[in-house]
Amino acid sequence: MQTDCSRKPTAFSRIDLIAVLAITVIAAGLLPAAVQQAREDARRTQCRNNLRLIAIACHNYHDTHFSFPLGWFERRRASDAPGAYGWQTRILPFLEQLAIYQRVDFNASMPPEPTAQLKTAIPVYRCPADPTEVTNPMRSNFGTSNYSGNYGSIAAPRWAPGPLAQFWPGGVASLPEPNGILFRNVSVRIADIADGTSNTFIAGERSVKSAAGIWPGVTSSQNETDQVTDCSAGNEINSGIGAFSSVHPGGATFAFCDGSARFISETILSRDGEGAAMGLFQKLAARNDYQPVNPP
Repeated sequence: MQTDCSRKPTAFSRIDLIAVLAITVIAAGLLPAAVQQAREDARRTQCRNNLRLIAIACHNYHDTHFSFPLGWFERRRASDAPGAYGWQTRILPFLEQLAIYQRVDFNASMPPEPTAQLKTAIPVYRCPADPTEVTNPMRSNFGTSNYSGNYGSIAAPRWAPGPLAQFWPGGVASLPEPNGILFRNVSVRIADIADGTSNTFIAGERSVKSAAGIWPGVTSSQNETDQVTDCSAGNEINSGIGAFSSVHPGGATFAFCDGSARFISETILSRDGEGAAMGLFQKLAARNDYQPVNPP
């Protein structure tokens, strides 16, 4: 069988060229969006891993001290009480930050101005997508943290006017008992989490949208949001300066008391009330509302 070698190859037509150019232009237009999405996926994954490590560190603290760390220890119950070291400082040994932990004097108040040590950048406390500086200029330039403890479904009281006080929901004179995991002068045990560890937040994201946070502690009694955030109705994810927040589109990542971490939509049902009347957001924040939930 002979092959006709005399046939000339088909010419690359003008129409073919136009089609190739059109495909190239379309692909070039899609590439930046795909690259940006890949980067966001990687940042969100790293943020989730950070929160998992923080939750596991809290569990290791519990194994050692028979409770989760207290949110912060306040020696004097007054609006002008000095700053105090918080839960993020207490779990440092379980995050491979023993050297920093050993230089903290827990018998003293946190200084009003940060030392070089208290400005240290701790990678596990930083969301890779958040642009807040290494030291938080909105919170006295202590080392930044993009994660905040779960205060519960009840808004924290405001002691007195402060830099962020006007934005904090639920300003009251009395001191309602918090129903979260991390708050003033109290250490919560796993046995105290009546709703189950897989159904209760322990911490969540706090981004530049809500002045981020700091890892050493609280700068004063009126600045609880340095360390903790509540999930009260009106303080929903990404809703304002006092809320959990993130720069990831559509919501924020939360760690649960069982050591898992999940992305929670900013549209999660939020509703004031008690028992079954509470929104899912509030049920996930309360450790002892006795309401069964299926976390999203």
